[in-house]
Amino acid sequence: MNAKLLAPVRSWEARRALRNARRRADGELVATRLPPPRLAWRAAELVSDEHRIDLARSLTDVVHAADERLLPAASPIARAAVRECRPQLLAIAARLFEVSEPVSARGVLLAMRLLTNGSGPLYGRGDPERLRAAASAILVALDGG
Repeated sequence: MNAKLLAPVRSWEARRALRNARRRADGELVATRLPPPRLAWRAAELVSDEHRIDLARSLTDVVHAADERLLPAASPIARAAVRECRPQLLAIAARLFEVSEPVSARGVLLAMRLLTNGSGPLYGRGDPERLRAAASAILVALDGG
């Protein structure tokens, strides 16, 4: 078969393989406080300035969307819990925005999971105490703890 015809398929397969490798690496990075050297590529991606800034912006967008002066958006954010934990969530965002200070890949992953886990404390009928505990754990993890 012509190589030009197979190029999109190979490109799709390469993206899928990279996505799967990232998932596996993320699982290992979250499980340990000291990442193995073979996962340095993923840790570097996670703590890059661009990634940190994007993540911090997403977090501040969530805090902004939970403002009681605004109408609820389509996103199922636990608005009351986010309003109660606003200082902790903004502290995470500030820590991520401060690109001159290093953060751990594990902390960045935990912040990503907070934002993307639809069954986590940030969404649905989120419990403020659960969200506060998750935010505190993320802040500790960002500092390498």
